[in-house]
Amino acid sequence: IVGAVEEGRRIYDNIRKAIQFLLGSNMSEVIGIFAATLMGFTILEPVHLLWINLVTDSLPAIALGMEPVEKDVMDAKPKPKDEGIFAHGLGVRVAVQGVMFAVLTLIGFWIGTGLTIGELFAGALLDAANESAMMGGQTLAFMVLALCQIVQAYNMRSEHSLFKIGPFTNKNLNWAALGSTALTAFVLFVPGVQGIFNLRYLSLQQYLIGLGLI
Repeated sequence: IVGAVEEGRRIYDNIRKAIQFLLGSNMSEVIGIFAATLMGFTILEPVHLLWINLVTDSLPAIALGMEPVEKDVMDAKPKPKDEGIFAHGLGVRVAVQGVMFAVLTLIGFWIGTGLTIGELFAGALLDAANESAMMGGQTLAFMVLALCQIVQAYNMRSEHSLFKIGPFTNKNLNWAALGSTALTAFVLFVPGVQGIFNLRYLSLQQYLIGLGLI
């Protein structure tokens, strides 16, 4: 009976982790696209969003569902039968995560364009001559959002300190993160594929700033 209860708690906790990860990630996309649309920008194309949802959302979410049981899982009191899945601040964390990643994605877009704030809001991206700037902005926004979600999957592993449970003890998540990162790099840097996604090469400084945002 004790083993069955422990397994049930593990499954329930993993469902909450996956829900928070997926909802927070998708909320960041919705908020980012909505905010950019209000400002007159297109920070990500549909193909970018499709790739992110298929590659950097699904694989880590599946791996989170296989997270090993935490050592103190049996120390918690039984949950009330009327307790919702968003209890204990999960809904707030989802909202914060969505806003935070949306802001980072918008900053990445701005840095990727190589334009000043004044030029950006003066409608410089509407000029056909600045198509390269638009592509640069979308490239860095794509990179920042995709990698943020991969990194965030590790934060979802526990409500305690990640170092308390060991940051890389979920081998399934390690492989999922490695695969998602490799596929994202494949889109960003392979010339033929890069062209399909309307992305372009950026300066080393822009790539480094993008990694810093993550």
